[in-house]
Amino acid sequence: MCRVPPLSPRTSPTISWKNCINESDPPNLQCGSIQVPVDYGKPHCEHFNLTFARIKTNGISCLGSLVYNPGGPGGAGSDVVFAHVLKGISVWSAELLAQYDLIGLDPRGTGLSNPMKCDPTIWNQRVSMTPQNEEEFNQLVENNKAFSESCRNLTGPIFDFMDTASAAKDMDMVRRALQEDKLNFLGQSYDSQLGSRYAGLFPQNIGRMVLDGITDVSLPGTAQLLIKSNTYESTLNEFFKWCNTTIQCALINQDAPGIFDKLIGTANTNPIPAPGCSPLSEHPCRSDATSEEILTEVQLGLIGFNGTVSFTGWPALSLGILEASKGNATLLSRPIITTPTSSDFSFLGVACFDCKATSISHIDLLLKRQMTSTLSPHTLGATQTYQAQAQCTGWAAPATNTNHALKPKKIAQLPELLLVNSLWDPSTSIVWANLLREQLLSARLVLRKGAGHTSYFAAGETSRAMDGFLLRGELPEQGTTFKS
Repeated sequence: MCRVPPLSPRTSPTISWKNCINESDPPNLQCGSIQVPVDYGKPHCEHFNLTFARIKTNGISCLGSLVYNPGGPGGAGSDVVFAHVLKGISVWSAELLAQYDLIGLDPRGTGLSNPMKCDPTIWNQRVSMTPQNEEEFNQLVENNKAFSESCRNLTGPIFDFMDTASAAKDMDMVRRALQEDKLNFLGQSYDSQLGSRYAGLFPQNIGRMVLDGITDVSLPGTAQLLIKSNTYESTLNEFFKWCNTTIQCALINQDAPGIFDKLIGTANTNPIPAPGCSPLSEHPCRSDATSEEILTEVQLGLIGFNGTVSFTGWPALSLGILEASKGNATLLSRPIITTPTSSDFSFLGVACFDCKATSISHIDLLLKRQMTSTLSPHTLGATQTYQAQAQCTGWAAPATNTNHALKPKKIAQLPELLLVNSLWDPSTSIVWANLLREQLLSARLVLRKGAGHTSYFAAGETSRAMDGFLLRGELPEQGTTFKS
């Protein structure tokens, strides 16, 4: 019988504050944790530590706390906080940090919050996500099953409750623990899904909310795949146009689309050697690269147009494509994971609980690839969405958070929100941004006329508009398109 006292709506969890790294941490850096239920359906049973990193404001007029997460799913807000404070990488504006305590949240199963642990040796096995027959499909399913069972065994009870609905309830526990009447939130990428789910559950608790790089998983899986494939393809086409206009592109004055297509075609039958890779190096990677692996790495390479905290920019991507076309895929080789707590693992941990895997044979996946290959001929549908649909087949636990409909009575209670998307984002589509705006009736949608994933870190007009809303409640006109 479970004996842990439940947390009632009238009580708040107590935050345990401590140093994040050691006693030499800067005075404005703290890490806090609270006890929250593993299963909100049984709040009197097992709890775990939900953890977050805080940058204390040095300002005079504090607006309270601003909760932040970079998305993923599986991204840890604490990682971005550490990059800003400990590595000197400027992430948030000085004005924002002068007015808010910045809370870098690690959702359940990520970062410092009971991270999902899995066997990397199973993950590193090369099993194709594009099976050509039933035998290859069964190999994929068996690998997925073995990998997810390793995750369940190593992670513990939280493995079965990594869905976004539970994470949204965790976030309200954080609000209560911080003794904030309202939640102020900046969510990027997949955490726009966390924000919209929170909005659907706790509309009365929202202060100022900005969702940057919109994901909407309310549509069926095939439609999700089509939208994701299209946004990857359109961004890659922008990359090709950019290559024709700047000496920063290693492919300038060359047929970049033709070179790319030939590379993918070649690697489909003969993996491209990656002589600079070694499983024993500081950043281990495979000794060669297949077409599906190259397509995955290229999508990641398109994320940072000018380079971000985590990704190099388009010039580096162009060099990787050029070298791979000449027989050296070192820059586009898939990393070998050596840690049991990779964010790639928690990505699947969330995705497989939020979206139901519907493929029961190799024909199901083949038909999806035929669809995306026809409509996205360069990228062939090799997206993170397809990865999830393929790798969640055979997962050790069924999806539990598949009803993403927002209730009209709840939505009617929402204050004004700000939604942001770039026109050419390889990961989050302007289609999703428009779909979410139609569901969140009080939301304003603004766009950045540019490429790359999310907009706050671009530090341009769009970022300043987000600051304007978070700091002063200033909302741009609906449909405003910023140049930077």
